[in-house]
Amino acid sequence: MSAIVTKATSFVNCAINKTNQLASGALYWGKVTAEIGKVVSKNEGLAPPSTQQFQTFYQNAFKFVQSPAQQKAFLESAAKFRPGKQCAVKAAVYGTQLLAFFSVGEIIGRRNVFGYPAVGGHH
Repeated sequence: MSAIVTKATSFVNCAINKTNQLASGALYWGKVTAEIGKVVSKNEGLAPPSTQQFQTFYQNAFKFVQSPAQQKAFLESAAKFRPGKQCAVKAAVYGTQLLAFFSVGEIIGRRNVFGYPAVGGHH
């Protein structure tokens, strides 16, 4: 019986230690991200939208939802849209940025550039 209690205690302690490590890492990277966000928003002159901008946006969106004529005009203009070379270049650039952002997130999540770290000999 003592061996079972020892194993259970060991398992719980290990889980608590790993949770604390993950929480500490998440807290650290959260603070780093917040500081980087502050620097970027200051240098780029970014600011949250004003109350007037929120009201204007949602009033226009509400009017659009209520007006079938506006919806029909929007759908007709969307149907007439013919992408050109400039649109394809923009889509390629945005797609490349999205892929890079996703890849960096994967590398950070795996904590390894190539593949996943080997945890155990099974599988």
